[in-house]
Amino acid sequence: MGRWQRRTATVGATLALAVAGAEVVVAPAARALAPVVVVFLPLTGPTGTSVTITGTGFADSSVANGVAFNGTPATSFNVDSDTQITATVPAGATTGPVTVIDGEGTGTSAVDFVVTPSPLPTVLLFVPSSGPIGTTVTITGTGYTGTSAVKFNGRPASFDVNSDTEIVATVRKRTTTGPVSVTTPGGTGTSLTDFTVTPPASHARSVSLRLRLHLVATGRVVAAGNFGACEVGVVVKIQRRGPNGWQGLGRDATGGRARYREHVTDHAGRYRTVVPRRVVNGGQDVCVRTVSSVRTHR
Repeated sequence: MGRWQRRTATVGATLALAVAGAEVVVAPAARALAPVVVVFLPLTGPTGTSVTITGTGFADSSVANGVAFNGTPATSFNVDSDTQITATVPAGATTGPVTVIDGEGTGTSAVDFVVTPSPLPTVLLFVPSSGPIGTTVTITGTGYTGTSAVKFNGRPASFDVNSDTEIVATVRKRTTTGPVSVTTPGGTGTSLTDFTVTPPASHARSVSLRLRLHLVATGRVVAAGNFGACEVGVVVKIQRRGPNGWQGLGRDATGGRARYREHVTDHAGRYRTVVPRRVVNGGQDVCVRTVSSVRTHR
């Protein structure tokens, strides 16, 4: 073998060894780690308690998709950061460890969260103490965390829990005078006094009618005290007197100036405009039905 051939063989062998060495020293991919639960606060509380969980790996390559209290899944939780989660102790939870789950595994606390009995709620005060359907009532008391129902004399109300001591509820249709009650996992608390359901405020109004050629009915709706909800955007019905009584010919809705304008079939006869009764402001106000003076068209 010549010198050039021996040199080429030596270089080739060296490259082969280098490539083989490169294959040997390739580092394996880093393995993703499961979340770690270091601490949570508070350490105890009833269902409905908001718990801040601190640890690691809550939002790394896999974001936490589950939190549980002694195996009972939390239906409400938020991943605040890679090191913090805020979760609500779910109904049915019992004393035990807190776990955080993601695609990389499960992290479990070294200590237990102690579930304490929920206190019986109290209804100490509500304001206002009376009002019509649709009234918003602020209820003050204790133990409102985890509230599942608010009722006025047994009739369910829509509500928002502002804090453990305050609820804002709205009186619904068909509610009658009676006590206010709040239901939580701790039981039902009832007020010692009644919420009085009052009739809605009644607003009188009038409607005018003019008949123009070919035939156009125009007019305006006026409410007592210029109560706009009973004037603007209200339905008016144009009627003509027939052999079998008043018959509808057309309808319109009043505009921003409480006026209406409607084309109807041009026939001789007697005409009027009717504005039906209207309930507004969630039942707190009623616009009374009103009928215009009768106009004759020849």
